[in-house]
Amino acid sequence: MNPPQSAAGWLAANLDGLTLTAWTVTDGAPAPAQVLQLPDGSPAALAAELRQAMGGGTVPVVLGGSGLVPPRPVPAVPAELPLSGIRLEGLEVHALPGVSQAAPCGVMQGALAKLSGFLQLNPDWDGVVCLPGAVTHWVQVSAREAVSFQSALTGQLAQATAQAMGMAAELPAAGDWDKAALADAAADGIAKPELLAARLASVQAASVLGQMPAAFAHAGIWGLLLGAELAAARPYWLGQNLALIAEPPLQALYAAALEAQALPVSLADPARMALEGLTRAWKGR
Repeated sequence: MNPPQSAAGWLAANLDGLTLTAWTVTDGAPAPAQVLQLPDGSPAALAAELRQAMGGGTVPVVLGGSGLVPPRPVPAVPAELPLSGIRLEGLEVHALPGVSQAAPCGVMQGALAKLSGFLQLNPDWDGVVCLPGAVTHWVQVSAREAVSFQSALTGQLAQATAQAMGMAAELPAAGDWDKAALADAAADGIAKPELLAARLASVQAASVLGQMPAAFAHAGIWGLLLGAELAAARPYWLGQNLALIAEPPLQALYAAALEAQALPVSLADPARMALEGLTRAWKGR
């Protein structure tokens, strides 16, 4: 189906976990992004938030990250993944599939539109793209193709660990964690990932005893988990061109851990990449 030519336009939307980012596009011009939080992962909740993003109107939706259509196996060229037309609670939705992998078993959904946009804006990129979010993905890219990927639940684990220690479950903002402490903890996590649970218990004990300020505790939790993730993903980033596509809180955390390992990183704006990926998918149909 070709893009509509009326002023009604269409809605570009990307779901990452329970976070929905949406842009109303009219005559090719996107409005500022809306960021909405779903109460749960049900289709009804998704449809309700899409309607809110439309502001009372009804337009076609190009949706990434939903899992409403089956993923395609890697290797795959993200820019060539077809949209699938479906009905969602009465809405006309054109869903972008994710990608899956047999071994290690993995599925990438919310990050796919960002990866597609990045590769279309950087068609000669060969290397690895790191996409932190509800799930973090390390994607090996060659000739515009996602060859393989490895995933990690670092963000979910860090927030659950912080909450268990009586700290805020939200991602720590700049100034709420100590960069040097994070670098030290990341180095420890890389060197001895098998001690992750024991090191986290030590952070918890120091926090309970009042021996560790919250900024150092946040840095310890994130640094240890990021170190363990980097140790597991070493075959992906070692000696590779590396791009990092993440929202500001996660971007700062990952960039600090990577910088501590003297890894040069190219940064890309996640919202721009997602919108680009969805727009190219819609225009190509």
